[in-house]
Amino acid sequence: MQLTVKEALQVYPLSEARLVAGGEGTSRMMKSVNVMDAPDIADWIKSGELLFTTAFIMKDNETDALRLMRRLNERGCAGLGIKLGRFWQAIPQGIIEEADRLRLPLLELPFQFTFSDQMNALFKAEHERSNRLLHEVVQKQKKLMQFALQQQPHRNVFAELATVLNYPLAVIGSRGHVLYGSEGIAGDAVVQGWPWKSVMHRVKWNQGSCHRVPIKQNDEEYGFLLVFTDSALSLRAEEELFQQAADVLAFYMDMTYREHINPTVQDEMRTLLTQYLENKMTVEELTKLSENKGVHLFQGTYQCVLITLEPSVFAEGKLLKQIHRELQYNPLMQFTASQHFQIEDGILSIYTCPTGRDYGEELSAFLLNRFGDVLAAQEAKGASAPRFWISKMKHEPKSLREAYQECLDTRQLARRFGMKDRALQFEMLEFAYVFQHVPDNIMENYCNKVLEPLLARDGDPNQVLMNTLESFIENDGLINEAAKQLFVHRNTVTYRMEKVGSLLQMDFKKTNDLLKLKLVFTFRKFVRDKTAARPYSQHH
Repeated sequence: MQLTVKEALQVYPLSEARLVAGGEGTSRMMKSVNVMDAPDIADWIKSGELLFTTAFIMKDNETDALRLMRRLNERGCAGLGIKLGRFWQAIPQGIIEEADRLRLPLLELPFQFTFSDQMNALFKAEHERSNRLLHEVVQKQKKLMQFALQQQPHRNVFAELATVLNYPLAVIGSRGHVLYGSEGIAGDAVVQGWPWKSVMHRVKWNQGSCHRVPIKQNDEEYGFLLVFTDSALSLRAEEELFQQAADVLAFYMDMTYREHINPTVQDEMRTLLTQYLENKMTVEELTKLSENKGVHLFQGTYQCVLITLEPSVFAEGKLLKQIHRELQYNPLMQFTASQHFQIEDGILSIYTCPTGRDYGEELSAFLLNRFGDVLAAQEAKGASAPRFWISKMKHEPKSLREAYQECLDTRQLARRFGMKDRALQFEMLEFAYVFQHVPDNIMENYCNKVLEPLLARDGDPNQVLMNTLESFIENDGLINEAAKQLFVHRNTVTYRMEKVGSLLQMDFKKTNDLLKLKLVFTFRKFVRDKTAARPYSQHH
């Protein structure tokens, strides 16, 4: 029997009973029903039993009755049903209060029905429930078979599988990251206790269960399928269904991985791309040879993303391989039509821009969202974490080398500026890229000239105005964002900027003045970085 006390109270004639106390414990699982007619019943009771009694062994001494209730609760009793009218006319208040304290369901049973009437009804209800569940499992197995046989491209298999099983799901990747979560299933609690043993395991989840099923095929482990059910127990047939679902998922993930990451094709594409990027091959030759291997690099306008692990000196090849694999088979990673290749520098991705516009901002937000858990985990342990370098949009296949170079330049400029952004677009750093070869003394003189009123001893002694101005420029003139960065009220920033404008004789509503200050702080960053690097260079 697998009913909660709450479910049992909906079965006639037990539905005629009155829940007197212990209402907070009605989620207790009831596995069987027994009649309590012996004083030593507490020594024989099994966990999950619902006990019926006429109160014969409790009627004479309330203290003994309270002690018995505590003992029953310790033994895992599901609840206590008392039939009034023969020995007790009413349940003593002390018994009611103790049941509430123990959260032990206390029922006043209907006098007109025998214990056997109520027990037989519960057994019948459980039998019908089991048959219904078995029928549902069979129907789900049929749907699962149909699901497995479908060959539709670009499917969200995780969401479809949740529909087939009719339970909330989560899919955890091989490195403990959440690949998919049904609505309401998210957060750190889902992966609590990671790493897990590669065996099927059921754990308590809220009022129900979480079934952790390994997703693996042969020696390859892809992660875990988590199925969340309402019941604290489950049928053996249902557990077998979950295992079958994990097997189907493993087959799909393995097939998708092999389709997109055929080792031979990947090695050959890596060689071709390397030759092209080193100017040893034309883009026409690259395109033709790629298509001969079934790889279509260009489907209109596109952007490149280079994924590297920073700092690279501590980079783990295994993590980069996992990221590459996930980009291929995880349907949640399909931002647009894309191709992903492991090269010497990292992972080079080519994303199609379907509407013919630059997707830099969207790509940046998308990748940071999808790999947020990886970034957080790696940074928490001080390990190398993925960074994303994004090119500008390109219209022609012949611009692929240029797009790749923009990714490399973005990475190089970020290192030079000491920028910690996890995702950066070349477009954001293009301004700095143009002026990176200006001599240091010219940069420094220009900065001193423009900022002279703030650099004077009496102009801004604590550098408060300078820091505010720098934050204002970094945030593209947005007062609210600058205030958040400085941890002050926006009115404070507004007041300071009015004072800065007065000192510098500038109007921050004018594009020319903003552009001039953008240039100043770009130069200041260059000069500071070079000054900081000199002692290190001299030391080495």
